[in-house]
Amino acid sequence: MVRPLLLLLILLAIGLDAGCSSKPGPRLTGAVRYFNIRTDVAPRHLIVQIGDEVRWQNLNQHPVRLRMLEDNGPELIACDKGFSQLGVVQDTVTIAPLQYVSLCFSKAATLRFNVWLDADDPQGAMTPTGSIRVERSPASKRSS
Repeated sequence: MVRPLLLLLILLAIGLDAGCSSKPGPRLTGAVRYFNIRTDVAPRHLIVQIGDEVRWQNLNQHPVRLRMLEDNGPELIACDKGFSQLGVVQDTVTIAPLQYVSLCFSKAATLRFNVWLDADDPQGAMTPTGSIRVERSPASKRSS
């Protein structure tokens, strides 16, 4: 009994750590787009399609804090890595050194975010506001 339970827990842990964990909803495209965080965020603005995975990579040797500025409901999120805690999607996350967090979006929207370069100092250095414009794919625009 203990052995099958241990195996199940290991498989669940592996599955949760592999990229964006998917939720029921729109089809994910498999495309991954990146924000690289150093002393700034590059690029500052991204245009992505519904179902693309957007990753914020912390390329620093210290943790940073990311905060989404819009209060969009959970129906906008198609997948996430690092934003969910106990099934609730957080709008503020800490990104460990040389790690990433990610989101996929299920609807067209524009979202803004800020990154604090010192995760423990909310009054400290912050990058300029970045943004993501999520658009419908060209194929879905033609069919509607």
